[in-house]
Amino acid sequence: MRDAPVMRRLFGAVAGPLGWVTLFSCFLNLTYLAAPLYMMQVYDRVLHSRSVPTLLFLTLAVTLCFAVYAALDAVRGRVLAGVSDIVEERLGRALLTRLTTPERGSGPPPQAVHMARDLDTVRQFAAGAGTLAFIDLPWAPIYLAVIAMLHPVLGLFAVFAGVVLVALSLLSERAARQPMARAGTVAARAYQFGDAITRQADCARTMGLGANLGDRWRALRGEMLAAQNQASHRAVLLGAVGKCARLFFQSAILGLGAWLAIEDRLSSGAIFAGSLLLGRALAPVEGIIAAWRPILAAKEALGRIRALVPDRDAPAEPVRLPDPRGDIEIDAVTWTPPGALRPAVRGVSARIQAGAVLTIVGPSAAGKSTVARLLAGALVPDAGVVRLDGADMATWDIAQLGGAVGYLPQEVALFPGTIRDNIARFGAATDTQVVAAAKAAHAHEMIVRLPMGYSTVLDPVAASLSGGQKQRIALARALLGDPAVVILDEPNANLDSDGEAALAACVRDLKQRDRTVVMITHRIGLVRISDHVATMSDGQMTGVQTGAEFLARQTPMIVTEKRA
Repeated sequence: MRDAPVMRRLFGAVAGPLGWVTLFSCFLNLTYLAAPLYMMQVYDRVLHSRSVPTLLFLTLAVTLCFAVYAALDAVRGRVLAGVSDIVEERLGRALLTRLTTPERGSGPPPQAVHMARDLDTVRQFAAGAGTLAFIDLPWAPIYLAVIAMLHPVLGLFAVFAGVVLVALSLLSERAARQPMARAGTVAARAYQFGDAITRQADCARTMGLGANLGDRWRALRGEMLAAQNQASHRAVLLGAVGKCARLFFQSAILGLGAWLAIEDRLSSGAIFAGSLLLGRALAPVEGIIAAWRPILAAKEALGRIRALVPDRDAPAEPVRLPDPRGDIEIDAVTWTPPGALRPAVRGVSARIQAGAVLTIVGPSAAGKSTVARLLAGALVPDAGVVRLDGADMATWDIAQLGGAVGYLPQEVALFPGTIRDNIARFGAATDTQVVAAAKAAHAHEMIVRLPMGYSTVLDPVAASLSGGQKQRIALARALLGDPAVVILDEPNANLDSDGEAALAACVRDLKQRDRTVVMITHRIGLVRISDHVATMSDGQMTGVQTGAEFLARQTPMIVTEKRA
């Protein structure tokens, strides 16, 4: 699979720090050679000469080497932690960009809901012991060569031990790969189901679904845990076998060295040096075996991240266009939801002059909300084009477009934070701008009556606002900065009579300021203040007429709309 540009840039960003880690590892492994050299000098020189000063000098030298070893190891760990931070910053930004930037013919993939979990998995592996084991692995042949320099028989034995552990590592990978992949797939389904239960807790409680949903969730969790346990048990078993094998080989080389020493073919110091070197040579292989589970988990997570991030270079920075007047043109727009067999909207065309108020009506599933999302820039059409002041919306700078188009979605989504944070869009808006937006939405009085006013925290624990209050706060967010175009999808769905009166007053104010307003509604009150009414059916726009003409021909409207 060809790496996406984002991944290539990530690898380029971490190449430098990993190069330093590799350099530190080089000196660190060279420093480790002090231990076998010390053994050889003590057993081959000091014990024969009985020189205490020589012993003290050698001990001081090896102590200094171990101090350098510890310092290098600490620095290497800190640099590797920096690699983890780079992974967090680069991949996190790319994932958020992918999820917040619409693309032609696509929406957020299902695995996107678990991107933070996948990002943590990759980040933790980047700074973990498994990464260090791979970095130290190239030194294993060097240690084996040094053992062979002590004696060829020891070298052959060490190579055999290395081959056995490498075989065990490959066996670990094959044994754990399939259950880990299955566990990842089932885990995603279990997490999605659990999130859905949390979001729809009221529905589950009132409809008596708790027991059934709990059984289903536990079944998914059980399947996930079974696969994880199978992979874990195999990895633990093979890890234990690998550790046992390393200890056996490290002890067996002592016996082999003793036999060679009895035959006067090896010095006594080389016996212990060979054991130390073999343990060091096999340590990375053993570390990789022990880390197979996080290695496979990181591999699966990185695969899902690669599926999310762009598979092409980012487009050039768009030219900032003049602030829009609010002319909107929809030209033969078609859009099909991902995985659907038929489009939600087909060949829709319309033109809305700056300052006009257009209301879109129609039965459920007619495509009204899809048109609203296309007009707001939340979706990119599969065919056709949506233009703002004559320019394709896809060519506008996202930040500029966000300030020029205010959007109130059908399903109000407020984010954890204060009311002020949400109205300010978590940006650098001043208090004056925030209050002005709230007043434009006729929500200021409602907000200041709350115990904490604009500082009210919006989360399930700290505040419990009604649907109408949330909708009016979301409307204020849409009106921040006095945008040229305002898209309102069922803005009065959760409003009482006072809230609807405030909304109507808000739309009249926008109309007086020559702002372009597009509304999706089933309420007759908003239709009365509309310049034009467009009717949709089965994904197509079947007619456009003035508000007066529409009202003269319609029977009372039915308030049953939920999702178009």
